[in-house]
Amino acid sequence: MGARRRTRSGARRPAGPKGNEPAPRDDSALRRRYMDLSRKYAGVVQRLQRNVAHDLAVFRLGLWGLNVTASGLALVRGNQITTRNARWLELDEARTGGWISEDQEGMAPHADLSRLACAEAARLPERAPVSAVRHFRRARDGQVLEVRLERPAADRGVVLVIAHDVTDRVRAQQDLTEMREALLQNEHLAVLGELASSVAHELGNTLRGISARASVLAQTAQIADEQRPLIAGVQESAEAALGSVRKLQEMVRTGRLEPGPVQLAEVVRHAADVLQLRHRQDGPRIEVDAKLDGVPPILGTVSELSYLFITLLFNARDAMPEGGRIEVKAQSAADRVRVTVSDEGTGIAAEHLPRLFQPFFTTKGTSGTGLGLWLAQSTMRRLGGTIVYRNRNQRGAEFELEFIHADGQLTRARGPVPLSGPGPSARPS
Repeated sequence: MGARRRTRSGARRPAGPKGNEPAPRDDSALRRRYMDLSRKYAGVVQRLQRNVAHDLAVFRLGLWGLNVTASGLALVRGNQITTRNARWLELDEARTGGWISEDQEGMAPHADLSRLACAEAARLPERAPVSAVRHFRRARDGQVLEVRLERPAADRGVVLVIAHDVTDRVRAQQDLTEMREALLQNEHLAVLGELASSVAHELGNTLRGISARASVLAQTAQIADEQRPLIAGVQESAEAALGSVRKLQEMVRTGRLEPGPVQLAEVVRHAADVLQLRHRQDGPRIEVDAKLDGVPPILGTVSELSYLFITLLFNARDAMPEGGRIEVKAQSAADRVRVTVSDEGTGIAAEHLPRLFQPFFTTKGTSGTGLGLWLAQSTMRRLGGTIVYRNRNQRGAEFELEFIHADGQLTRARGPVPLSGPGPSARPS
């Protein structure tokens, strides 16, 4: 039997295989326990770090809220919002219409503010810290939001979002721009008026000379008998050209663009005449049907309203490559006159509607300037009226304009009788 060796404390140490060596200890269980505790400790540390980062983000939102109490605040983690304030909930109403990016064209609209925030947070670079400021316009009422996104260095998995309503600021800037454009337009029209008067004076003298010489030829019996149809044609052409010159003078006569009473029927009739003059003789037939009998005078200027209706009629014509009818109707109610200009054309694509009245926006390519409808809207605002657009249920488009009734002496839009021909014609009912 192997002897058991005693330790210094007197305890007996188990004998080894040979009877004089201790048996090796099994540390695997202790090592597994240690690794398990290490993993739990690492998990606790990670959770603590996430909680601290979340608290820091919430604290940052709180600081923003103190500085900008009228803004919507939200915190995006992953692909969902975890924290938001009451103002955010007010802006996040899905029934108010989608949000369209003003910074990038062609982006699909966001149904509501929360989806907007999640989508824009996903587009934010993953490096931190990083921030971005973007602008969105609501399709229904034109409300504009400035959305700021920030990915803090403390936690790259979270994005702070603040949505601030800047509609009043944007509209103030637009009003200032429109006022400047109105002043520039005033000066531009004044210069055009002087130039047109000079050209029309010289051209009128030439045409009157041609008409006088034709009259002399008509008084010569032999020539009159031989060339009577030719002489009559020359006289008719000269008189028609003189009528066009007088019309040009009326269209650019501006004065100081001070609004006054204007007869709407005469303005529309002159706009239809201009459309006829610029219509190709071999082009498709365009008919202008104006139902404006009994409409009271409206507040405006002849030159501005003429340009406005010329723009609407030309746009309607361009939307009807196969020809068709343009209908202008008006009705009076209370202190307003409501006018509709409708066509049978192709209408406007839905994605273009929010930008229809923006400057330099055009669907005509290089043939359009994108200023016609913008200036039309500026004119209506300056005159205290409104202009809106909608696609018709059957076919084509319709513009609806509201004017203010005018009192006082009527400012008439004098001009020649509409020219005859195969082009467009105005037909007051």
